[in-house]
Amino acid sequence: MIRGLEPYVPIEPPEVLAKRQGIKPEQVIKMDANENPYGASSKVAEALGAFTGYNIYPDPFQRDIRAALAAYSGFPADRIIAGSGADELIELVVRLTMDPGDQALDLTPTFGMYSVTMEMYGIEVVEVPRDEDFGVDVVAIQLAISPRTKLLFLCNPNNPTGTLTSEAEVRELLSLGPVVVVDETYHEFSGFTVAHLVEEYDNLVVLRSMSKWAGLAGVRLGYGIMAPQLVEYM
Repeated sequence: MIRGLEPYVPIEPPEVLAKRQGIKPEQVIKMDANENPYGASSKVAEALGAFTGYNIYPDPFQRDIRAALAAYSGFPADRIIAGSGADELIELVVRLTMDPGDQALDLTPTFGMYSVTMEMYGIEVVEVPRDEDFGVDVVAIQLAISPRTKLLFLCNPNNPTGTLTSEAEVRELLSLGPVVVVDETYHEFSGFTVAHLVEEYDNLVVLRSMSKWAGLAGVRLGYGIMAPQLVEYM
């Protein structure tokens, strides 16, 4: 399986690029990872400076941070799990719901980490192209689903196209059976969400991140909203 993987090429840090180009890091205008150019709130530095528990392993049940995320998101803590960025949660969902040889749908063009993660675990990735306006093609998705299809990733708003998938379309996808992961990393920029549907559909997982709107990409903090029974296994 490892022999069949394509090497992952990560983005280049500004200090590395600056050194290669012979310029100062502050001269680099970085736009390749959608990072927040305004940075984080000054309160973040204050909170990190006041923290003293670096030598102690964190609470495995994430009680404090889940309570804080519950207060922020409006969802109960038993539906929330925090991760090292949304990327870790993508991997956890794949590990929890799929076995090698299973199929998953990737609605391209979209965020590349979905396919990278699935291929790493021996999942067959079936690409379903978006329509000419970069919307999801529900009919094509229905035709692509097979008995081996266990998972579908939907970035909403989509990265890199910015297009939104409506609640009605998401409901159609949820009715098809596979687990639907709706990545709402850019939710705060759109004001649109389908997270409330987790109360109706146990096969819905919503992912969010503090990397973009809050400028905390370096902290690596994402969270998922889902059925409590999924949280227990994550």
